[in-house]
Amino acid sequence: MQNRSLLFIIMLLLFVGVIPAQTVPDLGEYKTLKCDFHMHTIYSDGLVWPTVRVDEAVREGLDAIAITDHLEYLPHKKYLPDGHNISYEIANKYAKKKNIICIRGAEFTRWMPPGHFNALFIQDANKLIIKEFLPAIEEAINQGAFILWNHPGWIVHQPDKVVRWYDIHTTLVERNWLHGIEFANWHEYYPGVLKFTDKYNLAVIGNSDVHGVSSEVFLSQSDHRPFTLVFATERSEAAIKEALFAGRCIAVAEKDILAGPKDLTNRFVKACLEVQVSNNGDIFLTNRSDLPFIFMSSNQKEYLLPKSGTVNLPKQNENVWTIKNVLVDNNNYLTLTLEK
Repeated sequence: MQNRSLLFIIMLLLFVGVIPAQTVPDLGEYKTLKCDFHMHTIYSDGLVWPTVRVDEAVREGLDAIAITDHLEYLPHKKYLPDGHNISYEIANKYAKKKNIICIRGAEFTRWMPPGHFNALFIQDANKLIIKEFLPAIEEAINQGAFILWNHPGWIVHQPDKVVRWYDIHTTLVERNWLHGIEFANWHEYYPGVLKFTDKYNLAVIGNSDVHGVSSEVFLSQSDHRPFTLVFATERSEAAIKEALFAGRCIAVAEKDILAGPKDLTNRFVKACLEVQVSNNGDIFLTNRSDLPFIFMSSNQKEYLLPKSGTVNLPKQNENVWTIKNVLVDNNNYLTLTLEK
């Protein structure tokens, strides 16, 4: 009887969405928010009603989502002739009841180059229906948009999955019309993105690009969808926007691969760790987060610090460790000196 009652309580908690998928620490003066800025509904080529995206966000512990239905690709258009803002409006009305921040967005769907781009924080998606790419981006910029280059290594656009930079991307940077690039998208991540985000000071983003039901697409294979950790001054849309433009974010890929600027990832990983050093120099680590970390010693031996778990690390010279699942540029992982 007790087991049945416990099972009922767990199922109830999951249904109402109070069991988050990940626990992550705040970062000093910043709140750490979990966000997904790329998803689709039945109003473009998605398979679900807009309110489903809100319920998924609640169940998976997200703070904010962006509805980014395609502007140019609308396979269900004849059944849903309501314009390009309706999916956001349906989702946002419901999100307010569920304490989820819902951001208005849209996806420009173009062949490579330039590729696909999301415009976040826009005012009116209908005004973005402009045939030429740069004028369309300019209209989004005039609406205050954060422009994000989507899945730059997508096999459909880049059969060898190599992230390539084209003249059009240089033009966008020169005009300050490009603000971030997806490092993680769907079941993929693209380390090559990091040489461009570093060179041009662009935000490193992780998004699901979910079209179907999130639990079927991601949670059957992984603990979570790809998402972005945003370090914001408060839990609000305005604060998220400010943080993204400032580049205070880290991408989290589906298999717990993290990527972001070196100083920011260093600070975040340290915030996740409680470090104790024994008299003989051995290190005892406790993980304050639900994101695992893989530590590699100077002799290439790996040690897993599980989510919300502990690990003992042996003493080594200067106690400098490589974190094998945290990328800070195209070829380098984060390194940490562990001390009290």
